[in-house]
Amino acid sequence: MANRFENKVRILDMIRELGRASRPMLSESLDINLPTISNLTKELIDAKLITGDGFEKSEGGRRAELLILNPGFATVIGLEMGLTGIRGVLADLGGNVLDRVQGPDEIALEKDAMVESLLQVAEMLKSRAPAQRKPIGVGLGISGLTDENGRISREFPHRELWKDVPLAQLLEQRLGLPAQLGNDVQSATLAERRHGGARGARDLLYLSISHGIACGIVVDGRLYVGATRNAGEFGHTIVEPSGPICYCGNYGCLESLASPSAVVNQALDAIRKGVQSSMGSATSLNLKSISAENVFRAADEGDRLATNVVTRAAEYIGLGLANLVNFFNPETIVFGGEVLVHGYRVFNEAIERTFRARVLPILQQPTRIQISALGRDAVAIGGSMLIFESLFDEPEKLFAVSEGRPLKVGHEAEKPPDKRGRKQRFQSVKEVEQGLSRWRRLSMNRQATRDR
Repeated sequence: MANRFENKVRILDMIRELGRASRPMLSESLDINLPTISNLTKELIDAKLITGDGFEKSEGGRRAELLILNPGFATVIGLEMGLTGIRGVLADLGGNVLDRVQGPDEIALEKDAMVESLLQVAEMLKSRAPAQRKPIGVGLGISGLTDENGRISREFPHRELWKDVPLAQLLEQRLGLPAQLGNDVQSATLAERRHGGARGARDLLYLSISHGIACGIVVDGRLYVGATRNAGEFGHTIVEPSGPICYCGNYGCLESLASPSAVVNQALDAIRKGVQSSMGSATSLNLKSISAENVFRAADEGDRLATNVVTRAAEYIGLGLANLVNFFNPETIVFGGEVLVHGYRVFNEAIERTFRARVLPILQQPTRIQISALGRDAVAIGGSMLIFESLFDEPEKLFAVSEGRPLKVGHEAEKPPDKRGRKQRFQSVKEVEQGLSRWRRLSMNRQATRDR
């Protein structure tokens, strides 16, 4: 039988998963009697971990109060670092952005300058936080590969000298806050599922196209990160073995055929060969001035060359996406990253059209496609979520924060939880998933009774 602490953790997990829940709902789902639920939720409200958020619709009796995680419980600095620049937010537990700092749009070529720009953005957010909303940690979503402990940036795209940079340690030393880092697309996926338009989706693909192409994956309600936390390198799936060489060293990667830089290169190559385009000609235009934005916009305006180049790239992506959906069978696909969020009509529509034509017929209609609700903030909000997720993974730390105790920094923070703690946590999550299934069955039975 679960003890008092474990039951409070189960309640928190259930509310976090559902978004909001009433006390009767928690009682039925978790198989805990209602008086005990009432006492436990009062303690959680007193600890500022949950709060009320309106009432259920009345079905003839007294309306039950709905409970949510308290957004004002704590704040975290969330950072994004990619080829499109550095951004930072101060976000609360509800995913609300309280402050925002825009760093350089183009990051420096030198490693030390890149790191310093990141640290300055983080410092600015910390210094500007109100006294009552001081951050408890800092999380970073970064392009490239990371280590499995969320401490080291292994590689960064197109930066050969960037190897095994201990960014979590550097952030901790500068800010005095516990830090964690993760892949940028995985971070955005986490944010979109917790706080975006895909909130609560049990099976989800987050397609991100910015400078590169990647995919975040949620399976049965959990972010899938892989054995070394580097799952989702969708851009390096091989779609044409005889295609151009990719910067990773392989031939025919999706990245080398359909990324924004590949689209620009194909358009420039055609113009140099004399193909007519509204973007210019080889003799009248400085070809270095053509950007991916120019090509995508020209396609939307009807330029034939741009339309053909953009459509071909989109077809490669739609084909790869169909393969992913055939394999994972998600309920939702979220279009994210700067290019897809911008909503270039020809590009986005060609991706979806090719996907619908290539995916298995039985999966064609049930799979919903939507644009990211968090837009350019998705990665930074996801960075903040790395810290919040770690608190829910180790609830002792969550309750320590509620008591006003700071999180440990450095080597103390790196100590893994004991095996007993991990076992209890696994049991708690499993019980919550069973409770969710129980609640869904109860809801379906009620609806069926009403429909009779």
